Amino acid sequence: MSYQKKPLAIRGTACRVEQPNIALASAAFVVLAAVTTPAFAADDKKTQEEKADVTQLEGVTTEATQAKPGSNPNADPEAPYKIDKSGNSKFTEPLLNVSKTITVVGKEQMEDAGVSALKDLMRTQPSVTLGTGEGGNAEGDRFFIRGYDARNDTFVDGMRDPGSTTRDIFATEQVEIAKGPSSTFGGRGTTGGAVNSVSKRPQDTNFARGTLTLGDDKRATLDANRVVNDKLNVRSNLMVQDSEIAGRDEVYKKGHGAAIAADYKASDNLDLSVDFYHLRNEAMPDRGHPWDPTTGAPAAVDRDNSYVIAGRDFHDTGADILTGTVDYRLSPNTTVTSKTRVGETTNQYVVSKPGSVPAATGLTPTATVTNSANTADFNNKFTGNSTQITHEFHRGETEHTVVAGFEISNEKVTNDVPSLNTFNATTNPGGVPAPVLNILNPDNYATAPGINGVSRSSVLEADTQSLYVMDTVKFNPKWEAFGGLRYDHFDITNSSLTYGAGATSGTVAGVNPPVTYKKGFSNGHAGVVYKPKENGSVYASVSTSSNVPGEMYDGVGDVAYGGLNEQISGFKPEQNKSLELGTKWNLMNDNLAVSAALFQTDKKNKIEATGPRGATVYSQTGKVRIQGLELGVSGNVTEKLSLAGGAVYMDTKITDSADPNSVGKSLANVAEKSASIQAKYQATPKMAVGGSVIHIGKVEGGSFAATTGNTLPSSNRLDLMGEYKISNKLSAQLNVKNATDETIYEAFYRSGAPFTYVAPGRTTNVSLTYDF
Repeated sequence: MSYQKKPLAIRGTACRVEQPNIALASAAFVVLAAVTTPAFAADDKKTQEEKADVTQLEGVTTEATQAKPGSNPNADPEAPYKIDKSGNSKFTEPLLNVSKTITVVGKEQMEDAGVSALKDLMRTQPSVTLGTGEGGNAEGDRFFIRGYDARNDTFVDGMRDPGSTTRDIFATEQVEIAKGPSSTFGGRGTTGGAVNSVSKRPQDTNFARGTLTLGDDKRATLDANRVVNDKLNVRSNLMVQDSEIAGRDEVYKKGHGAAIAADYKASDNLDLSVDFYHLRNEAMPDRGHPWDPTTGAPAAVDRDNSYVIAGRDFHDTGADILTGTVDYRLSPNTTVTSKTRVGETTNQYVVSKPGSVPAATGLTPTATVTNSANTADFNNKFTGNSTQITHEFHRGETEHTVVAGFEISNEKVTNDVPSLNTFNATTNPGGVPAPVLNILNPDNYATAPGINGVSRSSVLEADTQSLYVMDTVKFNPKWEAFGGLRYDHFDITNSSLTYGAGATSGTVAGVNPPVTYKKGFSNGHAGVVYKPKENGSVYASVSTSSNVPGEMYDGVGDVAYGGLNEQISGFKPEQNKSLELGTKWNLMNDNLAVSAALFQTDKKNKIEATGPRGATVYSQTGKVRIQGLELGVSGNVTEKLSLAGGAVYMDTKITDSADPNSVGKSLANVAEKSASIQAKYQATPKMAVGGSVIHIGKVEGGSFAATTGNTLPSSNRLDLMGEYKISNKLSAQLNVKNATDETIYEAFYRSGAPFTYVAPGRTTNVSLTYDF
C-alpha cells in the first residue's frame, strides 16, 4: 500500500450538522428564555429605570482615550499591555473583580515581542512549562500550567479547540491563561488552568494593516476591516510564512492561513456572525539533542546539531473551522447567545528521536545512535454548540448577573499510524535498515526507511453534554461574590485495529474490543471579593476540576498519556481542588494592573502505573499538592514606559503514591520557579525601544514523581526590540530574540534516557508595517 497524506476538508456546514439535536436544543433554549423573561420583568423594573443600557466597567478610567482603528477592544487604549476584560462571556466582570488569576496577553504586546505562534508566546509565560511530543501523545503544542498537562485544555472564543496540533496567532486578539482548576468554565480537565484564544472580530471602522517580516522568520500578514453598510462589517486576516529555526540544522516552518469573519446586525435586538478559520503548517519536526547518561546532562554537542532525516521526516498540521453565532437581546438586561461550530483538524508526522549517548562508551568521536521514529496521522472532526443566557436583575439592593447555559459536542478522532519499511530479517527482509548516525556529526541525509503502509488504526468518538449556572452578586460597592456549578456527562468509545507490516485495511492482524467510558461529574467555583477602593480588590476563592480517564484523545490507549484502556474504564475521575487568596489593583491613573495570589491545588485519585511493560497494574492511589505564589503586572508605569510580566514560585510534592519511593518527591517535568518581564519605552514620538527577560527554573525528570535523577538546568533568555515610525503610515521594527544566543533546553522526554528539546538560537527579524 502506498501511503499518502490526506487532504483536509470540511465535511459539512453549519446547516448540515450530523447531530440535529444541536439546532433543536438551541431553538428550545431560546424559546425557554423568551417564555421566562416576562417573569423577571417585575424584578427588572427598578433595574431598567435606574441603569443605563451601557454599563461602565468598574476600575476603568471614565474618560478613556479613543482607541485607534484595529486596536484590541478589551485593552486600555492608554496602556495596550493592560487588558481590562476577558473575551470569554462567562466572565461578566472586569478582570479586576474576577476571583481568579487570569493572565491576558493582547495582540499589541505579542506584536512588540515578535510572537507568531501560540507556542512562542507560552514559552515566555510564568507558571507555564513546555512538554514534548512523545510516543504516547501527539507531536504539537503541549503546555504544563501550574504543574499539570494542559495540551487538551485549549479553547478558541470560549469553545474547546479540537485536536492536538500547532496553533498560530495571526487572527488572535488576545490570549487568556486562566490559572488553577477551571472545570466550572471549561468542563473536563483544566486542572492547572486553561488557554483561551480570542479571535479578532469585525469592527465598525474601515482599516487595513499589512506587515512584512524578513530575517530568520519570513512572514507576511494582512489585517483588513471593511464597513459594508450600517448593518454589515467584514474582517479578514491573512498570513503566509517560510521560516528557518535559528540555531538548528535542517529545521524549518512554513505555512499559510486565512480567517474571514462577518457580523450582521439584523435588527436592534438580533446580531448574526459567522467566521471561517483556515490554517496549514508544514515543518521539520525537531526533538533536539540526545541525553548523556554518563554526565547526567544533555549531550555536549554543537547546538546546531539535529538528528532529523531531511528526506523523510515531516510534520503537517491543518485546521478548517466554521463558527456561526446568534446574539439575541430579549430585554435590556437579558441576552441569549448561541454558538455552533463544525470543523476538522489534522496532525500528520514522521519524527525522529535522537536517542541517548551509549553508556558503555560515552560521548566519543565514534559514538553513534540508531535512528528511530514515531509516526501518526490524526484526523479530528468536531461538531458542537454552546448556548448561554445572561440576565441581570435586582433583589432589593442586591444586584445579580446570572449566566446559565448548556454545551454539547461530538468529536471523532482517527489515527491511521503509518508504518515504516524498516528491515527485519524475519518479518520484512526487503526493508531498509535504520540509519546509524554519528552523535557529534549526524548525517541528516542518510538513507532511512520510508512509509510503506499502516501499522494500526484507532477510532475514538466522544460525546459531551454540559449544563452550568453562575451568579455574580453585588451586595454593595464594597462586597461581591461569585458562585458557579457545572455538570458534565462524558461518553467516550475507543476502538483500535492492528495491521500486519505493510498491510492495507483489508488484512487485519488483530482487533482490540472497543473500550467505553461513561461518567457524569460536577464541579464548582465560589469566590468572595472585597473592594477597599474602586480600583482594587481582595479575593478568596475555591474551585474544582475533574480529569476523566481517556480525556486526552491523542493518548488513544496509552494510559500514561491520558488515553483509555479496559483496565481503567471503571475508574473514577481524578479530582482537584484549589484554594486561592489574592489581590488586584489598577494603579497609575488606572493604567497599570498589578496582582498577587497565593494558591494551593490538591489532586486525588491520580491514576498510577506499577509493574513492568506488558504486566502493568493501574491504581488510583496518587495524591499531589502544589502550593505557590504568583505575581503579575501589566500596563503603563509612566506615559512612556510599558511593562508586562510576572513571577511564580511553586512547591510541588507527591503526598501519596503506589510507589513508596515517590512520596515526598517533587512533581516531574515542571519548572517550580519562573519569571518574565517585557518592557517598552517610548523614547520619542517616533522611536521606541524595549525587550524581555525570561527565566525558567530547573526541571526534574520522571513520569509522575521526579525520580529519574535527570535535571534540565535553569535558563535565562534576553529579547530585544526597537521600533521607528518612518511616517504616519509606515513603521519599522527590529526584534532579536535570544539575543545572547544561549543554548536553552526547554523540555525533555519522561524516561530515564530522554531526548531534550532545544530552543531556537538567536533569531533576528526586521518588520515593516503599513497602515492603509
